[in-house]
Amino acid sequence: MVELLCNLIAQKSISGHEHGAVELLASWAHTRKLFVDLWSNSDSELTNQFGPLTPHISLDGRPTIVIGLRGRGSGKNLMFNGHSDVVGVSDSSRWSCDPWSGVRRDGAVIGRGACDCKGPIVSALWALKSLSATFPDGLAGDVLLEVVPGEEDCVGLGTMTSVARGYRADGCIVLEPTRNRPRRASRSGIRFEVATIGEAVHGTVKWLGVDAIQLMRKVLDSLEEIERDRTDDPMDGLFDDYPILRPITVDKVESRSSQGTLCERCVAIGYLELLPGDKMEAAKARFQDELLKRCHGKGVAKNRVVIQFGEQYLGHCTPSSDPFCEVARRSAAASGVRIDGDLGAFNSGCEAGVRWSLHSTPTVVWGPGDLANAHAIDESIAIEEMAACAEIFARTAIEWSGREVET
Repeated sequence: MVELLCNLIAQKSISGHEHGAVELLASWAHTRKLFVDLWSNSDSELTNQFGPLTPHISLDGRPTIVIGLRGRGSGKNLMFNGHSDVVGVSDSSRWSCDPWSGVRRDGAVIGRGACDCKGPIVSALWALKSLSATFPDGLAGDVLLEVVPGEEDCVGLGTMTSVARGYRADGCIVLEPTRNRPRRASRSGIRFEVATIGEAVHGTVKWLGVDAIQLMRKVLDSLEEIERDRTDDPMDGLFDDYPILRPITVDKVESRSSQGTLCERCVAIGYLELLPGDKMEAAKARFQDELLKRCHGKGVAKNRVVIQFGEQYLGHCTPSSDPFCEVARRSAAASGVRIDGDLGAFNSGCEAGVRWSLHSTPTVVWGPGDLANAHAIDESIAIEEMAACAEIFARTAIEWSGREVET
């Protein structure tokens, strides 16, 4: 298990460069005589089936793989879903080790993608390995793992490649770090770009111009206020475990100006994270209206702020009473994972919204690791937690897909 995870981490599968990691998974699965389907889609293929796609890195040469056990056709199908891509590393000198090597230390594996989400993928693979040994002829239903590209650059696009291939499921486990607790909901989200427009002049006569960077300070203050003040909750407290109801995260600020010159254009790019009950178009309109109003109140003319939207993705919310949630709860509890009350929500966007929105597939987000470690310096995952999760996943598959379904 540890060796496979370290080898996966060593494949530097930053979005757009997933091929090496997927080939490694294919080789591992072929060696263990698991079902393997490996392919790539073009952008045009998905556009023809789903309509216009949100901005993304081209799908050309970015493979999807499905691995697993084919069933006897008489039970419910279970699909694990993981993403092969990871975010980059901005400054490797701040890590305690090479972020692309996979280092075992103090009962954990350290490396980029360890918990988001190569560790959870390995747990699912170990569950498949165990099931294959115990049920060489398969269970009543299929138990499959789809590993898709592009979650880090365009949420949902990768899962669409598998849907386009024809894969369907009666239950889906989206592999993300949840500390082995199944979560029945996830966030929707929108990527935004806010530009401030200044008037460039020489810095020694700055009072004659308009500084786009100074304007951007007021935009950033306004975004912080919007995040703080948006407290309306259509989800009846499902996200109450988290202190911010709708996080707004700026992950890039760029400016365009010459040396010694007042900045004429400054751009902030980031994500507005929503609740699965929020309406996408209404959320965009509200975000734009609130931001322009607050900036205007700080003395920024409305023609000095330009707002655009890019990638957007849907969240999901499986009812707590759904049989798949009950199976997840029992499987977790049988392995000592205590769940008091509702399964709760995963505090991020992920691939869960695709099958949920297209086919109403009961879905939980689930896996080892902690979201607090994702994308972080010295990202890590506990080996013991990975092993425990593999057992939980195998137990879930047996209960969900192992039984014959009456027809």
